[in-house]
Amino acid sequence: MPNNELYLVLQKKWFDMILSGEKKEEYRDFTEYYVSRLGVLDKDGELIDTKKFDTVRFQLGYRKNAPQIVVECKDVLIEVDENDKDEITDENSNFVIILGEILEKINL
Repeated sequence: MPNNELYLVLQKKWFDMILSGEKKEEYRDFTEYYVSRLGVLDKDGELIDTKKFDTVRFQLGYRKNAPQIVVECKDVLIEVDENDKDEITDENSNFVIILGEILEKINL
């Protein structure tokens, strides 16, 4: 069982697209919240890398016993707008979670 798992809640459309294999990337805004969850910071609080995860556990909504899928996590990248590479900000950047195989399906 992988010990380094990212947990994310999705809306039905995105959950179903990942489940069908149609969607191989998940995007998250470059906010303080996701920088703290997905980024590696140095002692000064500067972003120096992204965290490495073995798997991503996607849950469909917030209800009890909600469907979940556990998916291999190949990488977490930072995508920056082509025209604005001088500084990474929440305006011009986002996180891209690269997905692999579906490893487990729960409550489906």
